Amino acid sequence: MKRLSRRATLKLGGVAIAALAVAPAQARPEAEALIKDFARGKVPQATGLVLDIPELSENANAVPVGIRIDEKFSEARYCEEFLLIAENNPRPMACRFTFSSGTGMANIVTRIRLAESQTVIALARMSDGAIITQRTAVTVTVGGCNG
Repeated sequence: MKRLSRRATLKLGGVAIAALAVAPAQARPEAEALIKDFARGKVPQATGLVLDIPELSENANAVPVGIRIDEKFSEARYCEEFLLIAENNPRPMACRFTFSSGTGMANIVTRIRLAESQTVIALARMSDGAIITQRTAVTVTVGGCNG
């Protein structure tokens, strides 16, 4: 067995890190199908939705999550629905919330379970058909669904 030199090891590590950095941030097929179904052919925009979730969670069994839209609602434009996806969970759809025009605001706080470190995706459907999204990578230190 040939030993790698320090220089070769560093070069190999640099290539691996560069490959991970360049790789597209694609969700698993199940999560992508949920996003596509929710979006109904619209392209999700990354403005207006706030996903409040810690980037580091010590307890994957109860990760606190807040989702809100920072705009005033009216009869003409309000949030109809939130969808929260944990893309690497065995069942990616973590939760779904619906709202009516009389709600006045869209703001939820809950806890979810994560199977492992992963990206959590929040989507909101507005009454005018617009879809807005926010993604956050969450690192877990203690097992969740599988641990």
